Amino acid sequence: MTLVIALNCKDGIVMASDGQATAGSSGGPVRIKGEKIFKINDSTLFGASGSVGNIQRSLEIIRTIKGLEGDCNSAMMDNVKQQLFLIYHADLQRHVTFYKALNPNQIPPPPIADVIIAKLQENGEQIIWHIAPDCSDELLQDLGYACTGSGDIFAHTLLKSYEIKNIDVERGKLLAYNTIKLGIEIGAYGLGEPIYIWFIKNIENGIEIKKLSDEEMMALKDTWLSWKEAEREIFGKIQIKSSEK
Repeated sequence: MTLVIALNCKDGIVMASDGQATAGSSGGPVRIKGEKIFKINDSTLFGASGSVGNIQRSLEIIRTIKGLEGDCNSAMMDNVKQQLFLIYHADLQRHVTFYKALNPNQIPPPPIADVIIAKLQENGEQIIWHIAPDCSDELLQDLGYACTGSGDIFAHTLLKSYEIKNIDVERGKLLAYNTIKLGIEIGAYGLGEPIYIWFIKNIENGIEIKKLSDEEMMALKDTWLSWKEAEREIFGKIQIKSSEK
């Protein structure tokens, strides 16, 4: 299972995920360590939840779309959805045909991929594009964030409390770490360490797109621990107002 998030900060986009994936085996599903965010080009990141195979095929398709090297437009976006739909529909047909022959009254959920694409346009616009398993889609940069995976309800609950579009990428990294870390600690099924964080932002000489190193993640964890300690101290000092007269 998975949690992938994208945050539309005021000076760039942050993407983060947990590091545990579920792969199939003859004895049943097994948990493995896996990357869930991938660089497509110098201005675009891809993240997804779902079955490993569907995510891999979705990533292969996305990487062949030359239009993603420039700005997003309706023709390019329609092409992406059409290409993804072809593989998703074929997988669904194969799945239903196979399991219907075994037991037509008990067909398990099909393998899917739920995709988030984050892109920094040439004109500086930031795009967060969500493509659902049926290839319906939505642009979520105005909302400020996107989430997908088994922990997405938890992430939505936490992230809606923040004015993400008013925070910078540095604080976005911290918020992203907090969201994934708490999702893992609270025990959303199938989530696990390590945490991966990427960002895209404009810099003086162009666009910076980068995955945080192990050293940067350790420093971020230290900052997060300080934040949680300060939060506990502030909570203990809050004066509770009484409604009694």
